[in-house]
Amino acid sequence: MLITKNMEEVRTCKICHKDPAKYTCPRCNIGYCGLTCYRDKVHGDCSEAFYKECCMEALDNHDVSSEEKQNMLEMLDRFEKEEADNESESDDDGDLSERLAGLDLDNDTELIWNRLTEKEKARFNEMMKNGQLSDLVEVWTPWWDLKREKIRDVSTDEIENRTPAVIEKIPDISKLLTKSKPSADIRNNVVNALFAYVFVCRLYNGTHWDCPREAALKLVKGSDVLSKGSVCSSPGEAIQLSMTNIEFQQSQEFLINLVNDVIKIIRGPGRGEELIFVMAALSEILQLLKKCHSLLKKDIKVSPAPSSDGQEGKQLLFLAIKKVEFYLGWSQKCGMILQSVLPELRLEHGRLREELQGANEIKESIERNLTNLRPSNTGRKLVEELK
Repeated sequence: MLITKNMEEVRTCKICHKDPAKYTCPRCNIGYCGLTCYRDKVHGDCSEAFYKECCMEALDNHDVSSEEKQNMLEMLDRFEKEEADNESESDDDGDLSERLAGLDLDNDTELIWNRLTEKEKARFNEMMKNGQLSDLVEVWTPWWDLKREKIRDVSTDEIENRTPAVIEKIPDISKLLTKSKPSADIRNNVVNALFAYVFVCRLYNGTHWDCPREAALKLVKGSDVLSKGSVCSSPGEAIQLSMTNIEFQQSQEFLINLVNDVIKIIRGPGRGEELIFVMAALSEILQLLKKCHSLLKKDIKVSPAPSSDGQEGKQLLFLAIKKVEFYLGWSQKCGMILQSVLPELRLEHGRLREELQGANEIKESIERNLTNLRPSNTGRKLVEELK
């Protein structure tokens, strides 16, 4: 019985002491059952710190313009005014615009947070949960979404600005492979590299060149082909290998969309131009890796005691660069073979979509069953005092 009791204590929410503890606070390690208990005043120090960090991150984000930050703060201000009839704030609070007057929205993030009222901080939390904050930031449109029919409607300069330039000096594959033919698995390895590429582009919302070192290292680590020299025997394996490296921090929906991005790049902008997007993507991968390699070399050169991690990273990037150069040469001569992987990639995309749909249906079914199992409040007493 003692063991059972201890197990129940571990599984019970430490805030309400009623429901099972489904989550653990990363700050204090306390077990809690849901958002209501997480936000309870008993746990106020941790939840307040969490929401503050979210606000700091949103305001510190260099990808968000000052105008977009101002829009977010104006939404908080409008909410406060709408609620003023129901619950008045302190007379010292004043309008949000007055409290933030003179502050730099790009740099004074700590001061901005401290000048928000409790209601505004709570509203920020609500906006974060329901996705309104993401609506304030313009989502990047990938260059591979540029349709052929749209290309005719825009200027040449706009096309060049949107699609990465293909490098001029591409290795001749016939000189690299003088005694053998290219392996049939190269097409799958290219798929693996492309998946890691679209992941990085999406992750940084198109601003990967603002932080080339971090973006390049994430790209290499996201591709077993580039980081470990793995060989993929099928397009499905190429996708799954990359997913294994990045799925722990991304939603299933996000990963499924990445598969579709790879399909679009391989398919190209139109008939007769199937290789344009593949060559452009591989060229940008190469340029990004070279930029990171150059930065690492510079760091090692000026450092009085270069770290082993820096040396290993430099070597890793060097090998990855050579592989991408090889894939560019292969794509230039044999790239049309990539079209043969499209049917399997579409099947993989459909399979993942069905898995997600099935998981969502099971989740909804469980939630409905749990709701039905809970006793309904019919107005009658569940416990009566004995007289």
